[in-house]
Amino acid sequence: MCVIWSITLLWFNFFLEINYSHLDAGIWFALLLATLVGSYFLKAFPSLQDSNISGFKRGWLLLLVWTMFLNAGLLYETGGSINPLINLLLLPLALGMLMLSLQYFIGLAVISAFFYVFLSTYYVPIMSMKVQSLQAFFAWYLHGSVLVFMLLVLFLALFILPLKQRLEKQKAILERQKKLALQNEYFMSIAGLALSSVHQLSTPLNTMALLTELMKHEVSTPEGKDYIETFSEQLAVCNRALETLRNRADYAQQTQRNPVELPIFLSELKQEFALIQQQSVLRVQVDEALKPMEDFVLQTDPSLKLALLNLLDNAARYSRDFILISWQVTDSALLISIRDHGGGVAESELSLLGKQPQENSHGLGMGVFLSRMIIERFHGKLSFNNYVDEVDNKAGLKAEIQLPKQLIFLKDQSNEDNE
Repeated sequence: MCVIWSITLLWFNFFLEINYSHLDAGIWFALLLATLVGSYFLKAFPSLQDSNISGFKRGWLLLLVWTMFLNAGLLYETGGSINPLINLLLLPLALGMLMLSLQYFIGLAVISAFFYVFLSTYYVPIMSMKVQSLQAFFAWYLHGSVLVFMLLVLFLALFILPLKQRLEKQKAILERQKKLALQNEYFMSIAGLALSSVHQLSTPLNTMALLTELMKHEVSTPEGKDYIETFSEQLAVCNRALETLRNRADYAQQTQRNPVELPIFLSELKQEFALIQQQSVLRVQVDEALKPMEDFVLQTDPSLKLALLNLLDNAARYSRDFILISWQVTDSALLISIRDHGGGVAESELSLLGKQPQENSHGLGMGVFLSRMIIERFHGKLSFNNYVDEVDNKAGLKAEIQLPKQLIFLKDQSNEDNE
């Protein structure tokens, strides 16, 4: 806007030789320049940084009204509504349409209309030594209007459109943060419910275990002892499942991130997987870029292990003989993939896996749903694809996890950060 006024005033003064008060116009222009520079650095207008939405919009309204007032002052000194730059009053309206609420925008439009009507009646007349006829005046006004229109279009393309895109991006970030907060709250509530269920079931299971021990001494028939043995085995299965549920609920509630060496993390993952899937063997494949593994550290909390265990448990239900987890690092991400030979799922269900708790052909959706929430909390992505193993020619499901590369780094780097 200041560039447009600079060119116009120079054009008026040197090319058209229009007489106007240089002092008064210079004061208005200096105020406009100071306002735009101050607003750019957001020092003169702290309300533009207000985190409160109402304060933010009120600050923008005051800035736009003040800018419109300064433009009106310059127009008053340079011919009022006969100046082609009268259309510059539309610029604050264009910004207001983008930044303000409907109520504030209507108010700004009323103020703009007031300035236009005012400048049509009250202004300082100007006279040019080169525009001496009515025809020449109309030609000057027409050419000036075309120039201003082109400059307005250029301004909208260069400034308003990028500003709109930036606002949409900020809105998307806020929506994502809100979604993550709701997911985290839901996740914590599930963890709390799981712990509560564990405590409620522990007492009757302990009582049943005690009664089983007593019954072993009371029953003497072989058939009765077989029943008690079967009952003891099933009770042990329930206790293991309950212990697994307790551990996973504890993992879910631990959100403090601590560095852990990659080999230790993988070893613990294999051990805990063996506890919940005793008939399956987990294969681990690590990319050459992550070797030797002892040199790498994961900056994470136990919930990541919970997310991986949920996916591994889901894979083991349909592929006991083959579960493979692969680790790979690229220039921008840490990639973890889990493969099985369970036959895969219908293509129509791939995009729905993990989006919400649901029953599907590849297991219960709750574990996958929780895994997706945990991974998104780490600013990662979880996706699923059907694939065919090139070696065994068996179909299966592939879960792909993409995490920020900042979660894994060299041990020496971790020591330097701590120092």
